[in-house]
This record gives sequence, structure tokens and C-alpha cells, in this order.
Amino acid sequence: MDIRFVLPSEVGQLARNVVTSFPSKTPELLLKNMEGELYRPDEGRYLGCFDDDGTLLGSILMMDFTLNVRGVMTPMGAAAYVSTNFLRKKEHVARTLLEVLMRYYARSGAPISCLHPFNPAFYHKMGYGLCNENTLYAPKPCYIRSFGDKSGLCYAREEDREAVLDYYRRWVERTHGATLHHYMDPHRIFDMPYVVLCRRAGRITGYFTFEFVDVDHYTDCYHDLLVREMVYDDLDTLKQFMTFFASQGDQIERVRFLSPDPDLHMLFLNPDTGENRAHDGCIQEIGRRTMGYMCRILDVAAYFRGQGHCSAPVSRDFVLELQVEDGFLKDNTGSYFLRVSGDRVELVGNAAPQVTLRTDIAALSSFVMGAYSLDKAVARGVMELSDPAWIPEVQRAIGWHEKPVNYTYF
Repeated sequence: MDIRFVLPSEVGQLARNVVTSFPSKTPELLLKNMEGELYRPDEGRYLGCFDDDGTLLGSILMMDFTLNVRGVMTPMGAAAYVSTNFLRKKEHVARTLLEVLMRYYARSGAPISCLHPFNPAFYHKMGYGLCNENTLYAPKPCYIRSFGDKSGLCYAREEDREAVLDYYRRWVERTHGATLHHYMDPHRIFDMPYVVLCRRAGRITGYFTFEFVDVDHYTDCYHDLLVREMVYDDLDTLKQFMTFFASQGDQIERVRFLSPDPDLHMLFLNPDTGENRAHDGCIQEIGRRTMGYMCRILDVAAYFRGQGHCSAPVSRDFVLELQVEDGFLKDNTGSYFLRVSGDRVELVGNAAPQVTLRTDIAALSSFVMGAYSLDKAVARGVMELSDPAWIPEVQRAIGWHEKPVNYTYF
């Protein structure tokens, strides 16, 4: 068995493996650009696992991101298009490739990894925990609140490209869970058919992207409007966006918002999606809750060396013993001592702890990223704390007060 980067001459095997692994999810553009990526990687590098005859048994796309983790811009190694030869499944090829990817990124200084799972249980075995979430809303335009003004809206022009990307980068720098990628960001935004900006006083204060989607009872007059990304600075910008959507009732059946905001339905007079299949007796279905990416700490010590701040100041100084179990990257298994004082956290050597938190690596990764709070993790038996009275303090010390937000699919 040989593990190395895939060569351009092997693009046929690579494309076949990817398509058979993701038959309805492989973008045509990915296949079109695949050979060029093998010559000069922009999106990422394809790592392959080959048998002795040169047959590609599996591959994984290794992508270099910068991830906002609790306000710290952090190197992140992402795994995408984890693919196996359709004839060679159940030979632990994906597991082997993921382990190589994790160890590579840990050695290169990226303390965390993320991926969008095809099967969360499969990746949970390898230490990935739940992270961000989205909701798919689908109100009718007539039930979206209108505020009477959308004068700041305009379509993005080619000359706006860099200004929009600069705006997005600034948003990432203040948004926990968001990512930067030099290749994917411009393509994610500008490959969409329509990009709309809000400008006030000559300054971009937000943008959204959209496309038209055929409705089930298709006519040439009615479509749904799918809003894949909506970023804004303030309420006035959001009001202008909503006013635009509310004005589309003559042509649009429903506006589908894929949004990280669990409370966006507060801007709808009637948030009903029209499906009402949530459960027996449901009258209105507000939206569909969906998973985003999963995350994994690759190097526990390196992670805490880069995270020296609390979510909020603690009320008393203490030492936290963190007992971590990592069945995949066993170097992470062990005890870590964190001295917490005021709004600072410091990784120290052996010390006398006031409280001990026991966790596996997946739960720890979810907790520090703010996917769920410590009180919920303890209540559901996901983590164990030696003294529940310390839950608020440990939450402030190493948890986070906001759920992660991200728009990039990888």
C-alpha cells in the first residue's frame, strides 16, 4: 500500500472514485477542474491510497483554511470528498487516509480539523464532533415583513469583487466558526447567478446571493428564490433585505433561506413552510434544522496554547483538570491542567485541580466550539464534571457563548 498525492495521469481513477462515492453530489465544475488541480492545486490537494498494482483505492481532498475559533484566526485542515474505490469498500481505506490527514495537519501547526460528513456516526468514531447548524426556512413573500425601504440595494458588479471579498474577510474576523479560503470564497460568492449588495453612505453593509429554483408545480411565472448566503452589519441592512424579499410575491412562490440564524422566523408574519410534515398533528412547520460541518481538535495542547482567553471572566480563580480520551490520535489521551484566572486560561504542568472534566475528543471539540453548552453536555451524559457547581465557571473558561456560523461547504 502506497499513500501519496494523486498524479495528473491518474485523474481518470480519481474522478471515477469521487463520482461513485457522491453520485448526486459531485459538481460538474469539480470534475472539469480536477486535472488542473492535480497540476496546480488551488482548492486543495488530493491524497491517494494505492495498492501495489497502482490502483487508486481511495482519496481525500486536503484543504487549508483559516477558521475563526473563539475570535482567534486559526489554521484549520479540512477533509473533503473522502472517496473509496467502489470495488474496494470496507478495507479501512478512508480511515487510513483520515489518520494521515490528521497527523499531517497536527504536525504542520493546524490544531483543528473540520469536514462535512456523509455519515456523522462514521466520523464520530474518528473523533469529530457536531459543530454548526443551519435552518432552511421557506416563507411566502407576502408573509415576510416589509419595512418600506430597499433603496440601498444594487447588484454587485465586477469592479465590486474585491470590495465584497474584503467585506467578507472582515465579517469572518469577527464571526466565530467562519472560514477563509483563498479559492473557495470568491467562487462560493460569485459563482452564484446573483449577488446583491447593500450600500449606505458609500460603504458596503451587507450582501446576499440567490438563485431561482423550479417549484413542483412548475410554470414559467413562478419559482422559489433560494438565498444561500446573507451577511449583514446591522438591522437597517437586514430590513432592506427583507423588504426586497417581501416585494417578490408576483413572481416567487416561496423564499428559501438557508440560514445559521435560528430566530430568522421572527421577521416572518407567518413562518409556515407549506409542508407541515414535522410530526403528527403539526399545524405549521417553521423550518428544517440541518447539520453543518463537524470539527475535531487534532492537538489538545496546541489548541489550548492558542486559546488563552475565557468566554467571560470567571468569578473565582481555579485549576481545571481536563481528562481527555482520544481513541484515534492516542497522543491526545491524558490529563491537561488549565489555570484559570479572571479572563485568562493558561495550560500548565501538573497542578492541584479544584475540578475535573472528563470527556472524549469529539465532545470536547463540540463544547469548545460552542455547539452545545456544558450544562447540557453533563445533563445528557456526554461529559462528566466532578462537581456540577463548577459548570458556570468551566463554561466561561473554555466554552463559548455563540454557536459557530459558516457559509462554506467543503
